[in-house]
Amino acid sequence: MKFMDKLERKIGKYAIPHLPLIMTGIFIAGYIFRYFFESFYPKLTLDPLYIVEGHEYWRLISWIFTVPFELSDTLSMILAPVCLYFYYFVGSSLERVWGRLALNMYVFSEIILTDLAVVIVYLITKEPNYAFYYLPTTRYMLLSMFLAMAVIFKEEVVLFALVVPMKMKWMAVVDAVFMLYEFIKYPFLYWRVIIITCVVTFGIFWLINRNRTGRSISQIRRSRRFKKAVREGRVSNEGEESMSRSGHGKVITMRPSGKGPIHRCTICGRTEQDNPDLEFRYCSKCAGNHEYCSDHIFSHVHIEE
Repeated sequence: MKFMDKLERKIGKYAIPHLPLIMTGIFIAGYIFRYFFESFYPKLTLDPLYIVEGHEYWRLISWIFTVPFELSDTLSMILAPVCLYFYYFVGSSLERVWGRLALNMYVFSEIILTDLAVVIVYLITKEPNYAFYYLPTTRYMLLSMFLAMAVIFKEEVVLFALVVPMKMKWMAVVDAVFMLYEFIKYPFLYWRVIIITCVVTFGIFWLINRNRTGRSISQIRRSRRFKKAVREGRVSNEGEESMSRSGHGKVITMRPSGKGPIHRCTICGRTEQDNPDLEFRYCSKCAGNHEYCSDHIFSHVHIEE
């Protein structure tokens, strides 16, 4: 098994659940601070001068409450909620492919690396920041997550700017060109440090997870529709096998038992008693009889004889 699979099995249960939803809520709170508490908002930014000289260490965390996109005109006000929803979808998709622990590590690694880079550069150069109040630090975190998803789902087609159909690999190219453009356009030292940190974080996790692949976006949507139909009673459990087949084995309908768990994930060890909402499947490509939860059926390394 790969390093991340072993780590997921050992400490995956300690990962923060629903992190993409939590991040979206944090960004919404950031907009409230930005436009309703304008005098308080500057105290949230990652300004190295105030961190090192003023000992305002809360800024090492509070910058995640800064806005990724400024609401400068009507169009940006319309697009901002769409972008937040899209990046929530990006985070949720990465969580399904990588697993909950890997996504947690990705987000917190970017926070820690960003903090270290900014503080170390200030200690070396002593150059004050001239742009941090306006620097959308969180935007580069979201862009790095999008780059990761675009590598995994590179052939998927989405609507660029809600109008133009484009494969995600080409949207990733647009994303990379945009970051390069801002790197060249804005001569601020810390602005460039943030961009470099974003790219480095993406590169590290791409190398670690480069062999992991996931379901297509259409398969994810199909799975969501099916689960909704089951909850509403429009589809019986007997129909689950034929509707949810994806080449990795059939869905196993859970039947909780008071005597012990029926299903157990080979990677993380979770059972239907740990989370009744989990689905379990046997992988037809693994040698032997190995069962996986819905978080790992598409991201595990196949076991060979």
